[in-house]
Amino acid sequence: MSSLVVLDNALSPTPIILKAMFSLKLNLMLLLSSLLCVSCTLPEPYRASNPQQFPPPVGVVAPNLPKTPEQIREEAELKEARDKANDEAKARREKLEEERLANGDGSTETTDVIPPILRDPVKRTSKYRTARAIVTKPGYVFNPWTNKAVDVRGIPSGTLIRDPNDGDPDHKFRVP
Repeated sequence: MSSLVVLDNALSPTPIILKAMFSLKLNLMLLLSSLLCVSCTLPEPYRASNPQQFPPPVGVVAPNLPKTPEQIREEAELKEARDKANDEAKARREKLEEERLANGDGSTETTDVIPPILRDPVKRTSKYRTARAIVTKPGYVFNPWTNKAVDVRGIPSGTLIRDPNDGDPDHKFRVP
């Protein structure tokens, strides 16, 4: 028996086929959406019924597990060592304070900052500016007055020169 019925020379599906197709599409969409939801959820981590069965790796702190006698002993040793170091440091500070007071330094203030060294301001010996070297062009410097390149190849360092392209005769400078 044919499931297709001819109406006006056109093929059209019967209501039974429409129902089956609709049901198939619905089931396929439901299946795909449920697979998508399941694949996007994170798996729940494995929890052992006995926490001691799978202890955490060494060095990892697990606050929910009771401390072992070895861990308690290590913590006590660390605390004792820390207290001993603090006591030694306190004794050294007190000894230094006593020595300072005994030497006649009446100030009880402690400063961790080194006082700055006072120096006389630097005075220029020359009234002429010094040119800056052009790093990419050896033998060339920037004229400090016009900031243009000047060829100083063969001129010794410290020599007072004037840029021939600068119109002001007072614009002299030293080669670096």
